[in-house]
Amino acid sequence: MQASAWNSEPPLSEQSDGQPSSPAPHAPREVSRAVGLISVFVLLSRVLGFARDAIIAATFGQNAITDAYLYAFTLPDTLWMLVAGGAFYAAFVPVITEYFTHGDEDAAWKTYSIVTTFLFVCLSVVIPLAWIFARPLLEHFIARGFTDYAVIPRFGVVHPLSMAVEMTRIVLPAQYCFFLGTLMMGMLQAKKRFLMPALGPVFYNVGIIVGGVLFHRELGIAAFSWGALAGAVFGNLILQMWAIRGIGARFRPSLELGFPGVQRAGKLVLPVIFGVSLPQATSLVNGIFVAEIPSAKSILEYSNRLMQLPLGIFGQAIGIAVLPLLSQQAAQDDMPAFRQTLNYGIRLALFLTVPTSILIIVLAQPLITLIYERGAFTAADTANAVPALVFYSLGVGAWSAQAVVARAFYARNDTWTPVLAGTFVTFCIFVPLNFILTPLFNVPGTPLLTRGPALATSLASATNTLLLLFYAGKRFGGINSRRMLLSLAKVTVASLPMAGVAWFTHRLLRDHAGPSLLALADRLLGGGGHSLAVFLTAALQLVVAGGLGLAVFAVVAFLLRSEEIHELKGLVRRRRKG
Repeated sequence: MQASAWNSEPPLSEQSDGQPSSPAPHAPREVSRAVGLISVFVLLSRVLGFARDAIIAATFGQNAITDAYLYAFTLPDTLWMLVAGGAFYAAFVPVITEYFTHGDEDAAWKTYSIVTTFLFVCLSVVIPLAWIFARPLLEHFIARGFTDYAVIPRFGVVHPLSMAVEMTRIVLPAQYCFFLGTLMMGMLQAKKRFLMPALGPVFYNVGIIVGGVLFHRELGIAAFSWGALAGAVFGNLILQMWAIRGIGARFRPSLELGFPGVQRAGKLVLPVIFGVSLPQATSLVNGIFVAEIPSAKSILEYSNRLMQLPLGIFGQAIGIAVLPLLSQQAAQDDMPAFRQTLNYGIRLALFLTVPTSILIIVLAQPLITLIYERGAFTAADTANAVPALVFYSLGVGAWSAQAVVARAFYARNDTWTPVLAGTFVTFCIFVPLNFILTPLFNVPGTPLLTRGPALATSLASATNTLLLLFYAGKRFGGINSRRMLLSLAKVTVASLPMAGVAWFTHRLLRDHAGPSLLALADRLLGGGGHSLAVFLTAALQLVVAGGLGLAVFAVVAFLLRSEEIHELKGLVRRRRKG
């Protein structure tokens, strides 16, 4: 009976006859417009994030110093996970959207005021405790085995664990901004105002870059932590406070926890507090397993952030865009439209992320070279990071689909299902896979050492997504899985010739254009031209090989009559007319 839920079909109005067609008339347009806006600023934020990482890598390399910087963010991120920061948003938006949908603005703002006050009080207890106990938490739990003595070329003797503790205490207060800012972003997105929430991460990364560039000589790598704090204050707090004034913000401090909206949101948040979300646990668990492996934390983080590029631009953007619409349709009990929006969101996410992730796998080496390889970050560091990026990228499609389907449960006021699925996968699959795969691939002196955690992450994400899709079909009366599987099959078939063309072009340019550019740079700039030649070769490989690959994908997808490419083509045509 459970299998029939996955395969059950919705009413005929929601089915596809295999011809290019659109979902419900307004859902794809509304979702696509929001996705377009969010994706632009996510891309900008990610570009700034890569600039930030490139500056850190060029200045400090990939060693115990950068490991310390990355571990400094682990305790604050763990705090976000344990206090269910993301869950407050997921539980909050559907409740607020329902109030707005029914015209009850007073109840919406009262709910916001009470939740904000309560969260501020909780943080005022938890953050000081985390600040006080930062060292034992890092030393014995989060970064167990992480050294406090290392000799780094160019930097001499350093104390990485002590550095991590110091930077942890710098960035912990930023959690006030993230938690409270998330609630304000939720209010804006419930009103379908996506611009200012999308700008928050942009200013956050600008803060990190400015702080690090201006003060790293005086403060060392801790300058980037101070920049993170400044960026959080402005981008996630001050900017959002200014934005919600434009939608008639009415904040009155209150702890009336018995208010119906708060009760409903609290019931939705409660399971997340006692569960473990797989997306939030991956970095923490991976970091624990590689704490004793030199530079492994940095390799995993740098690779993971490159993998996050298509996931953030497409997967997360689609998830953010569909949640208010799904919540509105759930509040109106319009299940046909709800299923249409969910189906469209998943298909669009897979259509955009599957070919992109395959391109990242094929072009992993020039991508890492272009972003990171300069200054203290060497070609050997690139070689070490490539396998991790390849194995992380295997899970991009699954992560993107999970970002959409989990929000469908949130929109139906169900946080139990995503949390139970995530908790099961984390403890029964993800952690055991780390135990098995990390030592299996840990061969000192080779670039294999981070393959284990990266592969464990991708396998766990695929399992988590399949579980959520199965229960979505059961819970929502079918999600038209045949339509999704047909779409995924077409995307996969179109991606194969794309990968072949991109790989062949990449190798051709590497073997022929690379030496020519190196010889030209040496003649023009002397020995100092090597880095420029490497950079230009990588850029040429990405632009030409990636561009040709995407062109092939578009042609094959069109010939296969992929629904999504026709929907995107229609959106572009409507934009030109409008």
